[in-house]
Amino acid sequence: MVSIDVDRVLAELTIHEKIQLLSGKDTWRTAGIDRLNIPSITTTDGPLGARGVSFFNGPPGMLLPCATAMGATFDRDLIARAGKMLGRETREKGCQILLAPTVCLQRSPLIGRGFEAFGEDPWLSGTLAADYINGVQSEGVGCAIKHYAAHNQSSDPHDDSVWASERTLREVHLLPFQIATRQSNPWTYMTSYHRINGVHTSEDPWLINQILRHDWKWDGLVMSDWFGMCSTAGSLNAGLDLEMPGPTRWRGPLLLWSFLAGKVKLRTIDFAVRNLLNLINRVQPSLEPLNPLDVAVGDTPEKRELCRRIAAESIVLLKNERNILPLDAKSGRKTYGLIGPGALYPAVSGGGSADLLSYYVSKPLDALKELVGAENVTANVGCYGHLFSPLLEECVTVPGTSQPGYYLEYFMQEPESSGTIKPLVTTTTTQAQMYFADNLPEGISEGYWVRVSTTYTAEETGMIQLGLCVLGKGRLYIDGAEKIDLFTSQPEKTLQTPMFNQSSMEGTTILDTKKGQKYQIVVLLQNEQLTPGVGALNAGGLRIGCCEHFDPAAKLSEAVELARSVDYPIIIAGLNADWESEGMDRKSLALAPQVDQLFEAVLAANPNTIIVTQAGCPIALPWVDSAKTLVHAWYGGQETGNAIMDVLFGKVNPSGRISVTFPKRLEDTPAFLSFGKVDKMLHYGESVFIGHRYHEKLQNPPLFYFGYGLSYTTFAYCDLKVPKNVDLANQNTFEVSVKVQNTGTRDGSEVIQVYVSDLTSSVQRPARELKGYSKVHISAGGTVEVAITLDKYALSFYSQEHAQWLAEKGTFEIIIATSADPKDEILRQPFELVADYLWSGL
Repeated sequence: MVSIDVDRVLAELTIHEKIQLLSGKDTWRTAGIDRLNIPSITTTDGPLGARGVSFFNGPPGMLLPCATAMGATFDRDLIARAGKMLGRETREKGCQILLAPTVCLQRSPLIGRGFEAFGEDPWLSGTLAADYINGVQSEGVGCAIKHYAAHNQSSDPHDDSVWASERTLREVHLLPFQIATRQSNPWTYMTSYHRINGVHTSEDPWLINQILRHDWKWDGLVMSDWFGMCSTAGSLNAGLDLEMPGPTRWRGPLLLWSFLAGKVKLRTIDFAVRNLLNLINRVQPSLEPLNPLDVAVGDTPEKRELCRRIAAESIVLLKNERNILPLDAKSGRKTYGLIGPGALYPAVSGGGSADLLSYYVSKPLDALKELVGAENVTANVGCYGHLFSPLLEECVTVPGTSQPGYYLEYFMQEPESSGTIKPLVTTTTTQAQMYFADNLPEGISEGYWVRVSTTYTAEETGMIQLGLCVLGKGRLYIDGAEKIDLFTSQPEKTLQTPMFNQSSMEGTTILDTKKGQKYQIVVLLQNEQLTPGVGALNAGGLRIGCCEHFDPAAKLSEAVELARSVDYPIIIAGLNADWESEGMDRKSLALAPQVDQLFEAVLAANPNTIIVTQAGCPIALPWVDSAKTLVHAWYGGQETGNAIMDVLFGKVNPSGRISVTFPKRLEDTPAFLSFGKVDKMLHYGESVFIGHRYHEKLQNPPLFYFGYGLSYTTFAYCDLKVPKNVDLANQNTFEVSVKVQNTGTRDGSEVIQVYVSDLTSSVQRPARELKGYSKVHISAGGTVEVAITLDKYALSFYSQEHAQWLAEKGTFEIIIATSADPKDEILRQPFELVADYLWSGL
């Protein structure tokens, strides 16, 4: 494909064509102009994988661990490799823009999509984002870094208004974007939904034109988040180039009228069109179709290995008091009890835009049996931790066939049971959650009906629970008998629900099954609201769930007896996508009460209990003092099971470090008084003191500090070298170095963390700030010298008096530590900054 001659094409475009280019063509694509050979480019959701252009029946892809897990690796090279793989995956889906990474910080651990961002620290988030972006863009695929800026709350964010000082914004919430822009130059930016100091981010000239384009000299394209615009002239004049998705709501004829009325100048329209044309030229390599063979073998051993490595390196060993870990798969005939909801239903991702149909999911039960033999493993769920029945995607086949999945029939009127009304379209799927927001068959429009059928073959004799959620109105039938009615009424919505919090609450029914017997399950959905005029219905959807139905007390008792009867009980439990998802925030740090009860009971039953928690953000651990062994495994993506067992059995020496501080109580968090929907004015009164900075300043230790994590080996540090004097006016960078020795008996990786403390600042600054880190692998008995380069970013704060960054003359200290906890400080050495240094931009 020949590059676009931007100046020539701009001169030939009509005003109508220019306006057409500045809003999306459909859900995922930009508009094109065939007359001038301007192609449409296609976006796809990230940040944990490239889904393609359909929530329903899209192609499978590689599902990476959640971003907080990636942050916990502290491994820039590994995240760059992940980015390169994601760039390749994006191309394999026929897309050119990956809507990722997310770099907003977890101001509160309750943010529903907090799992999508790397961590609470701006330096960690910005630097990992830069490597991620460099990896993706090396494949000719553009990144849309998001959500610009300070997007720290998920529930209905359009009406939120953030109020914060310029120093708070510049030094904390804008800094990850600034670092990523300096080190990687993302080709696109995506704005957030809310207001900052009274102005929506999508129409904020200070945020877009002043900071991004003028201060940082960035020259890419700015797009809205999906349905994240709320003005015509205001957004374009502020610097927002592209409205997404299409068809347009705020541009098109409205923009033409704004132009004719003089509210938007032609040069402003031309500037935005130029940014789009330049972006098309940048992504030109990914516009070329890949060899179809490459798509067919997208599930490659190399990609699998990378997913597994990232998942394993993200896992954090938090406690190992009796050195129970690592387990030895070859040490006699040891027996294992795999207990907990995560043992049978592993949490692989949070929900929302990050959702992805993965090629496969490695389950902990299968991985453990492979290691130690099926005869040595007994599993028991113990309790359920979900809000909605786990998806029914096993033991189901298309009726009349042996093909796994469901049969779908689409109608534009209610189908009769006699079958006289023939479907307009039919298809099959293996997905039990069917969200049709971006994928309706040709000839099917709003107001359609869909009939979904499957044959369920019972694995065991006993009771099962079937569940149904609908986006619209629906009924579920078993063998022709109606069992769930969400058509005439639906449960009051008291909790967050699937499909971006748009579906109904779940209706359930109990079925008494016999092993091997087949049951016909049918769901009839009408894409119509139960209460007309209430809410905004997308394109409809449904979710079918299934799990064993049991008496909770009896199942808990079974789990406790299992724990007593084996050498090593392993509990895997925590949160999942029901609890952490885009479009909703958690109300509490607590796990479901029955999950905590399971932890407590099993810990009391066997002192060798190994606890593995899964969650994208911090959770409460009220039983933690009783646990001798504790591992946090985040959401591990498609390699969840293998990665957990790799760490538990020592195939991987754990090197993950907590990327988000775990507080003891929600009340101890910096945003406790200003998070949620009670007051839509969100005052960032904690200033620059978020995460570990807040706990250090208040001398109120959390449960686990940012940067904390243990290993199966030990390390010793010595010989810290720091220059005595630094003069930023005459030297752009300076270097600190330290020697690290592996003093244990196992090879392992250590994360060297460099914190900086300003001892003589004229403003209130954090006690220490992370300004450098490096992950190194050291053989047992080996020693390496690690050098880390620092620069003006390491010493500066944003001075509102000067409206610039300021590194003040005076005494600083370099702190080498194994976490942000003051108790984990290892070495400290002062140095002098010989003169003030003011700077702007990048």
